[in-house]
Amino acid sequence: MKPSRYNLFVDSSNGSKLLFNSATAALAEIESEKIDLVTKLLNGHGSPQSEEEKQIYGYLIEGGYLVKDDLDELAALKAECARMRYDRTIFLLTIAPTLACNFRCDYCFESHRGGRMSEETEKALLRFSDERVKDADKLYITWFGGEPTLCLDSIERLQAGFGELTRKYETEFQPSTIITNGYLLDGRNALRLKNAGIRAAQVTLDGPPRIHDARRKLPGGSGTFDRIVENLAEASDILSITIRINVDRNNQGLANEVLEILEKRGTLDKVRVYFAQVNSAAGVCADMNDKCLSTEEFSLSQVEMYRRLIDNGIYQIEYPSLSAGGHCGADTENSFVVAPDGTLYKCWEEIAEAKEHSVGSILMGVPKDHQKVNLDRYLSFNPFDKEECPECNMLPICMGGCPHHDIRDGNKARGACVSWKYNLREMLALRHLCELRKEVKA
Repeated sequence: MKPSRYNLFVDSSNGSKLLFNSATAALAEIESEKIDLVTKLLNGHGSPQSEEEKQIYGYLIEGGYLVKDDLDELAALKAECARMRYDRTIFLLTIAPTLACNFRCDYCFESHRGGRMSEETEKALLRFSDERVKDADKLYITWFGGEPTLCLDSIERLQAGFGELTRKYETEFQPSTIITNGYLLDGRNALRLKNAGIRAAQVTLDGPPRIHDARRKLPGGSGTFDRIVENLAEASDILSITIRINVDRNNQGLANEVLEILEKRGTLDKVRVYFAQVNSAAGVCADMNDKCLSTEEFSLSQVEMYRRLIDNGIYQIEYPSLSAGGHCGADTENSFVVAPDGTLYKCWEEIAEAKEHSVGSILMGVPKDHQKVNLDRYLSFNPFDKEECPECNMLPICMGGCPHHDIRDGNKARGACVSWKYNLREMLALRHLCELRKEVKA
């Protein structure tokens, strides 16, 4: 056995060491008096003798910290990535029933075009999906927009239609997710969504009311924060709610106040919260460039925000998930974003741009030449071709970052690195501190 190339030692707050493996996402705490023993076992300096050593050795194998001598971990990662890219047993759809929206956010990458998916297009989408559902073991659907809650009837019809397809072919219909601004997500509508097979919702807040209401406002300029938070109190009893807090240069010191407000209103324990970097994703939001944090800047801000939360007794923190095989559906063959008119894309950031970024349409059989080119760009996205990515021990949890951003930026040295590259050690130490504080609180 040999140590994994993806092992990472991290100092903790109580004198112990943390051992993380980015290929398995395993995290172990090593007491200070056991560090030398673990190091010896990892480096193959002697075989385990005592029962304690054998037990620890077993844990190291189980967590992927020790791997077989003949295992080429990079080759295994490449193989898994290739397998997942062309895996037709999983069918992923992101559906935008409309690009219309009841908000006017200052950083939105969408163009607020009106129009909703017609019932004829809904039927065409089900026909397009028939063979793919037949071949798949699992179907995943995410509802997007525009603002999808403006089209609850369409959502209900399509959810029912996909339910019939999955029953017909004995395909597992996974609980669906909706990404919504939350303004219409009251208890009644949350129940409609749940009854339609949607179990989770993501809602965005941009900081405390004075910040959020200046950015995420109604077309007439009215604020939306209070209405959304009132809805969350109801909807979180019905759906699994994740709150995304957008962070940029102008609000990074205030984002924590949102969690304090949710805690005072009794909602925080019923939702999951995470901080998200605002990107200048496309030409329609190019004026956001001066407000956006770089990924490295955001990673530093992220650590400070979570540290303040823990200091204030709020024990929520992100943990890295595995991305091997493609961290998003854009670079997989059997994943599509569907616009209201049936146009197909690979990334939802492109859905509001010109159709020149599309990869096909549910209304026509053969993609046009430029659509084939666009599809090939995504399916050929490969972090292993980069100069730096193959040697990076963050590769299994990053996989070159966002394919859309990489295609846009064209960096040959590295992919669009995620924040874990810059703050993984600090975030793991905070995760450990969070668990220690929770134990004391209990």
